[in-house]
Amino acid sequence: MVPALRPEDGELIRFTALPIDHPSGRRTPEVSGRLFLPPAAGPAPAMIVLTSSAGVQRHRELYYAEALRDAGVATMVVDSFTGRGVRRTVADQSLVTAVQMEGDAFGALTMLSKHARIDPTRIGVMGVSKGAVVAVNSAIEVRRSWRQDPELEFAAHVAICPGCTAQHRNPRTTGRPMFLMLAEHDDYTPAAFAIEYAQRMRAAGQAAIRVKVYKNAHHGWETLGAIHTLRDAQNWTCCRNLIEDDGRHFIPSLGSALSEPDYQRWARANCVVTGAHAGGGTPDLKRRATADLLDFLAANGFGAGDAAGR
Repeated sequence: MVPALRPEDGELIRFTALPIDHPSGRRTPEVSGRLFLPPAAGPAPAMIVLTSSAGVQRHRELYYAEALRDAGVATMVVDSFTGRGVRRTVADQSLVTAVQMEGDAFGALTMLSKHARIDPTRIGVMGVSKGAVVAVNSAIEVRRSWRQDPELEFAAHVAICPGCTAQHRNPRTTGRPMFLMLAEHDDYTPAAFAIEYAQRMRAAGQAAIRVKVYKNAHHGWETLGAIHTLRDAQNWTCCRNLIEDDGRHFIPSLGSALSEPDYQRWARANCVVTGAHAGGGTPDLKRRATADLLDFLAANGFGAGDAAGR
């Protein structure tokens, strides 16, 4: 199913990423996004949609933008790649880091909070794969201290197939609603790690978290048709680690923590492999998953009639 939305249908908005005090997130270039508004007048809820490693795609990010718009939810599809001169990060995730994308997400939140057509109390964040990592990380409480404006937070977090091999040692969250949408046969960002992370978040007090594993689904189920091999994909499945409060990575096999640059070098030499599978989606799976997404948002105040203060 190809969405009717075209990139040019949305309003092009340029904004500055929020600085994050982290070795891979301190640069704050101007980035851009496309804002798609629902037809109804009045302040609308909004979701910031972040991209996968493949960049903005018609069948993925624009598909979700259309589904949300039709449900009365505005969307800002953020392009974290083009402004940095990057097309995709599948083969090299360091080209644009998840931390940089986190800064982009909070920059978009700052900008949208001032938009006349957006309800500033109902702005959430979602993404697939790489973008889903940001959707999870942006909910982690300790990361507030890394950001220039620690008071900023999203009203909801939706992560579709997030990579969760790197988990915060302290998984305490902001407490805002979260939905992890996972694929049973994902060999790129395995569901088991996300399930484990969700359990740790619950144990730390995050009650408003939903997890659903889609049977027979693979990574990137938005792509319909045959399963395909991502031969050049960096696969971090074997790189389990815990993120300390200061951003260092504790490596269980080493028994010590490494700085971000040292961890990146160590991982590429010791645990990163190449190759994964994606696609294999069906129209029925896509419809069911989208319905679950919309149900989650509606249940958490993102319905068209759920204006702030009601």
